[in-house]
Amino acid sequence: MNLLNKCTTKEIKLLENIGINVKDKEYTNEELRRYECQIEDFIMSHSTKNGDISKLSNQYNSILNILVKGN
Repeated sequence: MNLLNKCTTKEIKLLENIGINVKDKEYTNEELRRYECQIEDFIMSHSTKNGDISKLSNQYNSILNILVKGN
């Protein structure tokens, strides 16, 4: 799957914010799973007290759906 074609500009920007540089290439299932884990780790590294996890989960939900469908 080519993430550059599947993600919106906003989603690509969110990925870049956590260190995932999206390229115009076909990603393997392994790469997609790795990115999925990286996003989940990023979200879970934040605080629940001020609602960061909920906010980030909502922001990255569409990207996680794309990654899961790609596997």
